[in-house]
Amino acid sequence: MIPAFAHIGDGSPRRPRSHRSLARRTAETIRQAVAEVLENDEISAAPGLMQRLDPRIKLISIVLFAVTASFIQSVWVLLACVVATAGLAAASGIGVGSFSRKVWASAGFFGLMLSLPATTAWISPGPALVPLGPLSITSTGLLVAARLTTRVAAGAGFGMLVVWTTRWTDILQALTAMHLPDVIVATLAMTQQQIMSLLRTVENMHLARESRMLSAGTAADNRSWVTERIAFTAKKSIKTADDVYDAMLARGFSGAMPSLVRLHAVTRDWVWLAASVTASVVLLGIDRVLMPR
Repeated sequence: MIPAFAHIGDGSPRRPRSHRSLARRTAETIRQAVAEVLENDEISAAPGLMQRLDPRIKLISIVLFAVTASFIQSVWVLLACVVATAGLAAASGIGVGSFSRKVWASAGFFGLMLSLPATTAWISPGPALVPLGPLSITSTGLLVAARLTTRVAAGAGFGMLVVWTTRWTDILQALTAMHLPDVIVATLAMTQQQIMSLLRTVENMHLARESRMLSAGTAADNRSWVTERIAFTAKKSIKTADDVYDAMLARGFSGAMPSLVRLHAVTRDWVWLAASVTASVVLLGIDRVLMPR
């Protein structure tokens, strides 16, 4: 017989994992998302290779790597780019396992889903490996799918390196210094703050409901409650956005996002940028000259 509650180390009773409600599981997922954001802040403040770089140079070099990956055709060279992102993550104090899981669980999986139709003879004619008529899986299609998936994973890996190793305020300041329109920078800044505020609000709603319930409730009741909370959160988000904008206008907001951060590029930043350009040229040269088509 399974007990209704299980005791853990602190002596407080909790429901077994299998009996947790949908609301409870949703709250824990939200809490994990917030924890990841806080973890990113700690990583961006830690001493590491990417953390020491000027945010402007970092953005330019990462965009350069991502664009280079989009021109590479060889799967092996793209895999080398993926390995390079893992190496940069390790040099920046980021766990390679955690970094790789997040890249492949999001961008890698998304790229794989997008490339699945291309594996069929209907889109990529060629020698059939799995005969299924017009939906036969071809060797040409598998090559196309592998190329697209690794390219997306490489680009996402470079992008995640910037996000994980740079404070959000520094990213906004770098975008401003690169003359990105003020309205875009302001929108990004307010969106990040709004998301964090809504995450905490939703988490508190779920935990408050759980603390007032003696049972997990039926699946239908939980789905109905979650749906209602989604609608409530959407309305709250719109109202909060309007209130924040009105308050900013009342305080003289003109569209620019001022910052106390002053960015200074030093010798190591220019060395990194030169090395990035050289590495991109070498990768393209290897892809065009040495790797078979």
